[in-house]
Amino acid sequence: MIKIENVSKIIKKKKVLENINLRLKPGEIILLKGHNGCGKTMLLRLMAGFIQPTNGNVQILDKIRFGVIIENPTFFEQETAYFNLKYLANINKLINNDVILDYMKKFNLYDVRNNKVKTFSLGMKQRLALCQAFMENPDILLLDEPFNAIDEENFYKIVEMINELKKEGKLIVIASHGDIESLKFDKIIKMNNGKITNINNKCKVV
Repeated sequence: MIKIENVSKIIKKKKVLENINLRLKPGEIILLKGHNGCGKTMLLRLMAGFIQPTNGNVQILDKIRFGVIIENPTFFEQETAYFNLKYLANINKLINNDVILDYMKKFNLYDVRNNKVKTFSLGMKQRLALCQAFMENPDILLLDEPFNAIDEENFYKIVEMINELKKEGKLIVIASHGDIESLKFDKIIKMNNGKITNINNKCKVV
Protein backbone atom coordinates (compact mmCIF):
# COMPACT_ATOMS: atom_id res chain seq x y z
CA MET A 1 0.00 0.00 0.00
CA ILE A 2 2.95 2.33 0.70
CA LYS A 3 6.25 1.84 -1.12
CA ILE A 4 9.19 4.12 -0.28
CA GLU A 5 12.35 3.77 -2.33
CA ASN A 6 15.71 5.46 -1.64
CA VAL A 7 14.04 8.51 -0.16
CA SER A 8 15.91 11.42 1.35
CA LYS A 9 14.58 14.78 2.48
CA ILE A 10 16.59 17.95 2.98
CA ILE A 11 15.10 20.94 4.79
CA LYS A 12 17.14 24.14 5.23
CA LYS A 13 20.29 22.28 4.15
CA LYS A 14 19.74 19.64 6.83
CA LYS A 15 19.10 16.01 5.86
CA VAL A 16 16.07 15.04 7.97
CA LEU A 17 15.50 11.70 6.19
CA GLU A 18 18.21 9.62 4.54
CA ASN A 19 17.97 6.57 2.27
CA ILE A 20 14.56 5.36 3.49
CA ASN A 21 13.34 2.09 1.94
CA LEU A 22 10.04 0.59 3.14
CA ARG A 23 7.13 -1.51 1.97
CA LEU A 24 4.06 -1.35 4.18
CA LYS A 25 1.06 -3.54 3.41
CA PRO A 26 -2.67 -3.56 4.25
CA GLY A 27 -3.47 -5.32 7.52
CA GLU A 28 -0.20 -4.34 9.21
CA ILE A 29 0.42 -2.43 12.43
CA ILE A 30 3.77 -0.68 12.28
CA LEU A 31 5.68 0.98 15.12
CA LEU A 32 8.13 3.77 14.30
CA LYS A 33 10.41 3.93 17.30
CA GLY A 34 13.16 6.31 18.37
CA HIS A 35 14.00 9.37 20.43
CA ASN A 36 12.43 12.76 19.80
CA GLY A 37 13.92 14.32 16.68
CA CYS A 38 15.03 11.01 15.13
CA GLY A 39 12.84 11.44 12.03
CA LYS A 40 9.64 9.58 12.97
CA THR A 41 7.32 12.56 12.52
CA MET A 42 9.02 13.60 9.29
CA LEU A 43 8.53 10.08 7.91
CA LEU A 44 4.83 10.22 8.80
CA ARG A 45 4.56 13.60 7.07
CA LEU A 46 6.15 12.05 4.00
CA MET A 47 3.71 9.12 4.02
CA ALA A 48 0.76 11.50 4.37
CA GLY A 49 1.94 13.58 1.42
CA PHE A 50 2.47 16.69 3.55
CA ILE A 51 6.05 16.90 2.29
CA GLN A 52 7.68 15.62 -0.90
CA PRO A 53 11.02 13.79 -1.02
CA THR A 54 14.14 15.62 -2.15
CA ASN A 55 15.33 12.36 -3.68
CA GLY A 56 13.67 9.00 -4.21
CA ASN A 57 10.14 7.76 -4.73
CA VAL A 58 6.97 7.37 -2.65
CA GLN A 59 4.20 5.23 -4.15
CA ILE A 60 0.72 5.04 -2.62
CA LEU A 61 -2.28 3.33 -4.17
CA ASP A 62 -4.90 5.65 -5.70
CA LYS A 63 -8.09 6.53 -3.83
CA ILE A 64 -6.58 5.87 -0.43
CA ARG A 65 -8.17 7.64 2.55
CA PHE A 66 -5.89 8.76 5.36
CA GLY A 67 -6.61 9.33 9.03
CA VAL A 68 -3.81 11.42 10.49
CA ILE A 69 -2.54 12.78 13.78
CA ILE A 70 0.82 14.47 13.34
CA GLU A 71 2.35 16.66 16.06
CA ASN A 72 -0.08 18.79 18.06
CA PRO A 73 -3.61 18.72 16.59
CA THR A 74 -5.30 22.11 16.41
CA PHE A 75 -8.99 22.83 16.90
CA PHE A 76 -11.30 25.82 17.07
CA GLU A 77 -10.95 26.24 20.84
CA GLN A 78 -13.95 28.57 21.14
CA GLU A 79 -16.24 26.06 19.40
CA THR A 80 -17.71 22.80 20.65
CA ALA A 81 -16.20 19.36 20.13
CA TYR A 82 -19.09 18.43 17.85
CA PHE A 83 -18.69 21.63 15.80
CA ASN A 84 -15.03 20.81 15.20
CA LEU A 85 -15.75 17.28 13.99
CA LYS A 86 -18.67 18.46 11.86
CA TYR A 87 -16.45 21.12 10.29
CA LEU A 88 -13.81 18.53 9.41
CA ALA A 89 -16.40 16.06 8.10
CA ASN A 90 -17.79 18.72 5.76
CA ILE A 91 -14.46 18.87 3.90
CA ASN A 92 -14.77 15.39 2.36
CA LYS A 93 -18.51 14.87 2.91
CA LEU A 94 -18.03 11.14 3.48
CA ILE A 95 -19.97 10.76 6.73
CA ASN A 96 -23.18 12.08 8.24
CA ASN A 97 -24.02 13.40 11.71
CA ASP A 98 -24.94 9.96 13.03
CA VAL A 99 -21.48 8.62 12.23
CA ILE A 100 -19.83 11.57 13.95
CA LEU A 101 -21.90 11.06 17.09
CA ASP A 102 -21.27 7.32 17.03
CA TYR A 103 -17.51 7.90 17.04
CA MET A 104 -17.86 10.45 19.81
CA LYS A 105 -19.47 7.69 21.86
CA LYS A 106 -16.61 5.31 21.04
CA PHE A 107 -14.08 7.85 22.28
CA ASN A 108 -16.11 8.76 25.40
CA LEU A 109 -16.79 12.27 24.11
CA TYR A 110 -20.55 12.11 23.52
CA ASP A 111 -21.48 13.57 26.90
CA VAL A 112 -19.22 16.59 26.29
CA ARG A 113 -20.07 17.02 22.59
CA ASN A 114 -21.54 20.48 23.22
CA ASN A 115 -18.70 21.67 25.44
CA LYS A 116 -16.16 24.11 24.03
CA VAL A 117 -12.78 22.59 23.26
CA LYS A 118 -11.04 25.26 25.38
CA THR A 119 -12.52 23.53 28.45
CA PHE A 120 -11.03 20.15 27.52
CA SER A 121 -8.11 18.53 29.28
CA LEU A 122 -5.07 17.43 27.26
CA GLY A 123 -6.34 13.84 27.27
CA MET A 124 -9.78 14.89 26.02
CA LYS A 125 -8.20 16.90 23.20
CA GLN A 126 -6.12 13.87 22.28
CA ARG A 127 -9.26 11.71 22.13
CA LEU A 128 -10.92 14.36 19.96
CA ALA A 129 -7.92 14.22 17.62
CA LEU A 130 -8.15 10.42 17.49
CA CYS A 131 -11.88 10.66 16.82
CA GLN A 132 -11.30 12.84 13.74
CA ALA A 133 -8.60 10.45 12.51
CA PHE A 134 -10.85 7.38 12.83
CA MET A 135 -14.31 8.68 11.93
CA GLU A 136 -14.07 8.58 8.11
CA ASN A 137 -13.03 4.91 8.07
CA PRO A 138 -9.55 5.54 6.58
CA ASP A 139 -7.52 2.95 4.71
CA ILE A 140 -4.32 4.18 6.37
CA LEU A 141 -3.97 5.56 9.90
CA LEU A 142 -0.84 7.60 10.63
CA LEU A 143 -0.64 8.33 14.36
CA ASP A 144 2.09 10.41 15.98
CA GLU A 145 2.32 9.69 19.74
CA PRO A 146 -1.42 8.88 19.83
CA PHE A 147 -1.55 7.82 23.49
CA ASN A 148 -0.20 11.03 25.01
CA ALA A 149 -2.26 11.91 28.11
CA ILE A 150 -4.69 9.01 27.47
CA ASP A 151 -5.97 7.34 30.65
CA GLU A 152 -5.91 3.57 31.07
CA GLU A 153 -9.61 2.97 30.34
CA ASN A 154 -9.52 4.87 27.05
CA PHE A 155 -6.13 3.43 26.14
CA TYR A 156 -7.50 -0.10 26.04
CA LYS A 157 -10.59 1.00 24.10
CA ILE A 158 -8.39 2.63 21.47
CA VAL A 159 -6.10 -0.40 21.30
CA GLU A 160 -9.18 -2.56 20.67
CA MET A 161 -10.29 -0.26 17.85
CA ILE A 162 -6.83 -0.36 16.26
CA ASN A 163 -6.81 -4.16 16.39
CA GLU A 164 -10.24 -4.23 14.73
CA LEU A 165 -8.99 -1.99 11.93
CA LYS A 166 -6.08 -4.38 11.38
CA LYS A 167 -8.56 -7.25 10.96
CA GLU A 168 -10.38 -5.14 8.36
CA GLY A 169 -7.17 -4.86 6.34
CA LYS A 170 -6.25 -1.30 7.30
CA LEU A 171 -2.65 -0.14 7.57
CA ILE A 172 -1.80 1.53 10.89
CA VAL A 173 1.52 3.32 11.44
CA ILE A 174 2.23 4.54 14.98
CA ALA A 175 5.18 6.74 15.91
CA SER A 176 6.29 6.57 19.54
CA HIS A 177 9.51 7.22 21.43
CA GLY A 178 8.59 4.44 23.90
CA ASP A 179 7.09 0.97 23.93
CA ILE A 180 3.35 0.42 23.67
CA GLU A 181 1.89 -2.53 25.51
CA SER A 182 -1.09 -4.52 24.26
CA LEU A 183 -0.48 -3.95 20.55
CA LYS A 184 0.95 -6.71 18.35
CA PHE A 185 3.16 -5.05 15.77
CA ASP A 186 3.99 -6.64 12.43
CA LYS A 187 7.08 -4.46 12.15
CA ILE A 188 9.06 -2.33 14.58
CA ILE A 189 11.14 0.21 12.67
CA LYS A 190 13.86 1.90 14.71
CA MET A 191 15.10 5.31 13.59
CA ASN A 192 18.03 7.53 14.48
CA ASN A 193 19.22 10.77 12.86
CA GLY A 194 16.77 10.45 9.99
CA LYS A 195 17.84 6.90 9.12
CA ILE A 196 16.25 3.49 9.64
CA THR A 197 18.66 1.58 11.85
CA ASN A 198 16.69 -1.66 12.27
CA ILE A 199 13.48 -3.37 11.13
CA ASN A 200 12.12 -6.16 13.30
CA ASN A 201 9.49 -8.19 11.42
CA LYS A 202 6.68 -10.35 12.84
CA CYS A 203 6.94 -8.96 16.34
CA LYS A 204 5.04 -10.05 19.38
CA VAL A 205 3.72 -7.68 22.03
CA VAL A 206 6.35 -5.02 22.76
